[in-house]
Amino acid sequence: MRTFCKIFLPYTFFLGLGLAIWFSNVRGVEAPATKETADACPHCNGKSVPIGMKGKTYIDPVCHMEVSPAWGFHVRYDDKNYYFCTSQCRDRFKRSPEDFLGDRCIVCKQLNDPRHVVTATYMGKTYRLCSEEHRQQFKADPASYFMHTMWGIPSWLYYISIALVLLVSFGLIEWFDRIGSGSDELRSDRIDLLRIGLIRSAVTSRVFRFVCQAVIVALFCLIIAAGLYGNQNPALNIAPILTWTVWWGGLVILIMFAGKAWCYVCPWDAVAGWMEKWRFWKKTDDGLSLDLKWPKALRNIVLATVLFVGLTWIELGFGVTMKPRVTAWLAIAMLLMAIVSAFLFERKAFCRYACLVGRVSGLYALFSGIEVRAKDRSKCRSCPGKECVQGSEKAYGCPTFLYPGYLEANTYCIQCSECIQACPSDNLSLYLRPWGADLVTQKRPRTDEAYLALLMLSITGFHGLTMTANWHQIIDWLNETFSFGRMLAFSIGMTALMLAPIAIYALLIWCSYRFATRSGTNLSYHDYFIRYAYALLPIALFYHLAHNMEHLLMEGPKVVALFSDPFGWNWNLFGTAQWSVPPLISLDVLWIVQIVLVLVGHLFSLWVAQRTSVNLFGNRQSAVRSQIPMLVAMILFSVFSLWLLKQPMEMRTSAM
Repeated sequence: MRTFCKIFLPYTFFLGLGLAIWFSNVRGVEAPATKETADACPHCNGKSVPIGMKGKTYIDPVCHMEVSPAWGFHVRYDDKNYYFCTSQCRDRFKRSPEDFLGDRCIVCKQLNDPRHVVTATYMGKTYRLCSEEHRQQFKADPASYFMHTMWGIPSWLYYISIALVLLVSFGLIEWFDRIGSGSDELRSDRIDLLRIGLIRSAVTSRVFRFVCQAVIVALFCLIIAAGLYGNQNPALNIAPILTWTVWWGGLVILIMFAGKAWCYVCPWDAVAGWMEKWRFWKKTDDGLSLDLKWPKALRNIVLATVLFVGLTWIELGFGVTMKPRVTAWLAIAMLLMAIVSAFLFERKAFCRYACLVGRVSGLYALFSGIEVRAKDRSKCRSCPGKECVQGSEKAYGCPTFLYPGYLEANTYCIQCSECIQACPSDNLSLYLRPWGADLVTQKRPRTDEAYLALLMLSITGFHGLTMTANWHQIIDWLNETFSFGRMLAFSIGMTALMLAPIAIYALLIWCSYRFATRSGTNLSYHDYFIRYAYALLPIALFYHLAHNMEHLLMEGPKVVALFSDPFGWNWNLFGTAQWSVPPLISLDVLWIVQIVLVLVGHLFSLWVAQRTSVNLFGNRQSAVRSQIPMLVAMILFSVFSLWLLKQPMEMRTSAM
């Protein structure tokens, strides 16, 4: 029963999220719909938009966010009903409704002078502007004028959250010390999924994997085709939202609950493999690859780290998330890298060393609740053929150069199931396990992984920061002070803000090391640096999840309409092209979900740091002393995560 609770308790996340969504959409009472039941926001031309059987969606006249009447933030003014995202917008409207109503210019938001008003058409609607200059500005980039700013968590909730972080930080050290959870105990807390016949049949079926890959490849081709040939207005093209909101946003959730499941269906690997083997699912020993060895100098994840940082620079610096064609070319670039590698190098060297998605998901997968492991390692030692490595008649050897019999971490396993199919003694299986198991049982931390873990902490925070007004103020200050161009200022700001957390961590780890040397430790500063870096992964992971929830639940529903018209060619394939689905969750409920996620990430980081210190020292006094600077680091990074959630965010796909 204890094992069952340890493993399945995290999965109550789905139940809690479902209840939060349900509560958001049933608590309010919608006012009767009449001809006057509409807001006066110019974004919707004074009209509500039908969304099939789900009622109506409206535009908040204050922040211009799409809202649902069911959220309960409602005001009736001048015989019209107005709906709002939160009590903040509702109260601002109540104080001065005239500031948000009337015939206002879409660019400057000021009341139009009837004597000078001009018009512009966008997506079949006519908008009124105060001057010819503003009309030209609007026509140059109309989508940018439909962005909305989403409120961050209120100040009272922010300060309560900080208090909770401090409380658990200083109140649970002793508790973690008492509960233990050693490596042997964690390894025993597992449930063998392949005991379930349906799961075994799916995992060991090559045809099933091909079908899954084919579905994802079809979506991948849709993104490329829509990006290259569809309407380049991001509001009318499915490529940006399906890539940057649904896939990129949902990837972290998938990793947490299904491990490296993305690698199992990866379209880049699938197409490259089909081309190189000239097979879809049948195993063959023939192929077109030159089977060259991957260069020794690159047998690490440095290349993948550089690509990850480069993608972040391109994505945020050039606004790729709003550019369908550039999104498509990035997808093609990844595909070409996978294909070239498949034809040049042995096995799946690209997946092991160079794939930025695989390496980022690989580190997060250390926390995942899924693993491929040996049932009995003694059988692996005595196995004469080592088919899991060498391959068999019906399956390939491990494509990422692992020895599955002694596998200890998820980092490089792509869950392809080849080893499970190849094992002659049925000694490998797919297990459910407690969250974070690899982070406290891994015995061989790596320098390149440690630096990537720290960069992931920096980049997740940087992503959030770039959506706030604070980032624009930083860029403006750099431009005004040093006369930099925009991209140079962006690059310098990005570099500084990415290196700052690493510098803070390095300083605090030096303090930890100095404390420990007083106890006569033989460990080096380098040992401290790389081992404790893994303890920060849960903070990065859960902030990333909290941030992505905002995109998935608030912006993701827009994809429903775009599936009917993915190219923006006025199609209506599934009858949903005219739907305008409101966000799935209200802001005030989303705030609670985000706070809980940050606190859970902080708790897991405390646990990993405590187990790391015990493993490093063996005696409690030295472990506690060395852990104090790490405790400071974790508090700083968690409070920064909360501060980011407090900032108003500019939602990137609001223009869609």
